[in-house]
Amino acid sequence: MVEELTQATVPLPLKRAVVQAAVEQAGFAILPLLGRGLHDFAMEPTHLALTAGRSAPSMLVRWQRLERYIHSKHRIQWLLLSPTSANVNHIHKDNGPAPLAAEDLLVCGVLCALLEANGLHSVRAIAAGIELYPKPDSHQVLQCVQQGQTATWLLTWQGGLDNASDLDLTVSWAQVAPPTWSRFAFAAGDHVARCLPDIVSVDDAAAALAMSRRTLQRTLAAENLSHQHIKSEVRFRLAGWYLLESAIPIAEIGFICGYSDQSHLTREFNRRVGVPPARYRDLFYST
Repeated sequence: MVEELTQATVPLPLKRAVVQAAVEQAGFAILPLLGRGLHDFAMEPTHLALTAGRSAPSMLVRWQRLERYIHSKHRIQWLLLSPTSANVNHIHKDNGPAPLAAEDLLVCGVLCALLEANGLHSVRAIAAGIELYPKPDSHQVLQCVQQGQTATWLLTWQGGLDNASDLDLTVSWAQVAPPTWSRFAFAAGDHVARCLPDIVSVDDAAAALAMSRRTLQRTLAAENLSHQHIKSEVRFRLAGWYLLESAIPIAEIGFICGYSDQSHLTREFNRRVGVPPARYRDLFYST
């Protein structure tokens, strides 16, 4: 079991077994607090990717992207988002069976811990008027569970933005960028790398490079490039770099490099180098 829990993705039955064991030992109120364990993984790639935006909206968007990446049946959606709060629902993506109350509480706690990891403070979570984080009362949380009111949260926080990110994909991008690209093309790729795992639109790229959309497209076309080509090249080259220069699990590499899911990463490597990522690592991993 220990080995399974250290993998990039954990089977749902195993996660539910671990959650059930926690509830049996300490009650439902312990579940939101388990998210604080994420602080022990502050330098792990997925943690860094989720905190690189240094803001609540960015973190929530990245969390939703992670849910899609791992094909989670349970998703968060926010009903209202302000500079200091968010109303969030935890639902089944296809209107199927709702998440269990324990799963609601656990995810709520993880999001609170990630808000803290993004440099925000005084983070709180309330469900139906009952505090879930940071100081849950065991009797009140149990009441919340019994009344079926654990799936909608009011998250609040305080604090400004710190745009510094510990995840600097531009370091490895500088090592793997095509040597034939111009300084302009490199800069376009550099911006894409800095924003990963977020996907940069052509309009965002143009704004970052202080030019119009049409000027960006025209300038890249002069080098037989396009914004889509830049994005694909950045993703592929960075994924290759991480496969060969790190021991990061392949599922995590796909996420932090901006692929929609692991199948997307696998298809790209099969198309471009003729082997899947795992085989590519086996063949060429730096020892």
